[in-house]
Amino acid sequence: MSVEFEGNKACIAPEGVFIIGTYDEKGVPNAMNAAWGAQSDYGEITLFLAKHKTTDNIKHTKAFTVAFATKDTVEIADYFGVETGNNVNKIEKAACHVHKSHHVNAPIIEEFPVTLECECTSYDDNTGILVGKIVAQQA
Repeated sequence: MSVEFEGNKACIAPEGVFIIGTYDEKGVPNAMNAAWGAQSDYGEITLFLAKHKTTDNIKHTKAFTVAFATKDTVEIADYFGVETGNNVNKIEKAACHVHKSHHVNAPIIEEFPVTLECECTSYDDNTGILVGKIVAQQA
């Protein structure tokens, strides 16, 4: 026998933990933890992000990276999700190592084993929907 859940909230699990890497207008790397996203087409990723320093950075650079958190990076990923880049340089504070992507204007955070390099194809301030074209993958 099945049980009906109350409300209309979908529950699709497990969700990934995506680390979004960007540069600000001064070239300072930043990272945030995002939990809502998916591959939306071949060579495309869609993320759902409210307004953050990260979305401001993406609007400026038109690029971002997406790294995937693992059990070995859980502490860093958690920190990137609880602190704001408006108050502190999270990359520096977490003692992470970064290098510039070869394909887009965004940082690759070396502590994460897999990274997608993405060009922003659209971002809607009203819905928070960010769509990126995956131009390269690093492992």
